[in-house]
Amino acid sequence: MLTIVAFVIVLGVLIFVHELGHFITAKLAGIAVPRFSIGLGPKIWGFRVGETEYVISALPLGGYVKMTGMGEDEAIEALEGGADDLDVPPERRFDAKSVPVRAAVISAGVVMNFLFAVVVFAGLIQQRGALQPVVDVVFEGSHAEQAGLRPGDQIVAVDSLEISQAGRFGRYIQDKGEGLITITVEREGQRLELATRVGSVIRVDNETGDTTIYEGIGIQWDTTRRLPVGLVESAVGGWSDAVGWSGLILRYIGELFVGKASFRDLGGPITIGQLSGQAARAGVGPLFYFMAVLSVNLAILNLLPVPILDGGHLVFLAIEAVRGRALSLETRARASQVGLIFILALMVWALTSDFLRISGN
Repeated sequence: MLTIVAFVIVLGVLIFVHELGHFITAKLAGIAVPRFSIGLGPKIWGFRVGETEYVISALPLGGYVKMTGMGEDEAIEALEGGADDLDVPPERRFDAKSVPVRAAVISAGVVMNFLFAVVVFAGLIQQRGALQPVVDVVFEGSHAEQAGLRPGDQIVAVDSLEISQAGRFGRYIQDKGEGLITITVEREGQRLELATRVGSVIRVDNETGDTTIYEGIGIQWDTTRRLPVGLVESAVGGWSDAVGWSGLILRYIGELFVGKASFRDLGGPITIGQLSGQAARAGVGPLFYFMAVLSVNLAILNLLPVPILDGGHLVFLAIEAVRGRALSLETRARASQVGLIFILALMVWALTSDFLRISGN
């Protein structure tokens, strides 16, 4: 039950944040908005304030802000539960606005998801404090052990970069990938330089046969050693965390398309629900952290150049800016139908991966 509740809360909040970005910028731009929906498909419940109807729809896998004059095709109208354009002055139509204004409205959802992640990451840093880069455990057989790192060592620099927080060290070696690094540690009042390697280490227990994989250099931080963090520092840390997760997601997407990663690793609603439940059981902090990571995922995925996603709309606007006029409604409708089929196919694939993962195949 907790898993279902956590899944609904996480997805509902992130969809709301995304669509709120579109809604606010559309209103600021003077665009008529007849409907704001959390979910897709037939309306379950709703109410009207002024020109806008606020609804909760049947399929909790998305949402939308219906803007007059956006020119959605029939397939998308059906997915959204039907057209609901208002009879408004021409200047209040989406297609009457300039390309930069429309691009800002379309991009606002992605921006809101990213900023939501920044705020959550920053809040967690502020609440917990910054983890000092003090080693608590050096795993047997790891690169760190081979380099001579010991519990109690405080890492003060890596290569030429000074380190004051464990997170910064983690991001550095994450970006470094596999290779050699030089770590400066403070031990019993002295500074030592140790050369080590970044990369996975696989260790097999000779007695049990169990396999352990140590990522990075193979250390665990002392989680009791934390420093208070100011507002500016936490904001910078939140931004850095959001950018770091964006880089990881973009790298993974790139690896998918060049064959370095498997599409079977994609997680669908079941996986998201399971992770939401696990995060909720771990506490409020882990749940918010998971929500922030998922928000970055949502922002990046919405920027993919697929019609019906924000990235697809931005591609249409870019084409319009170059050629001086918009693509025909028929062309956009056909492209949106293809995009819709692609998204539905991706959802089916993700659900299939979820079921295969559950069954152990």
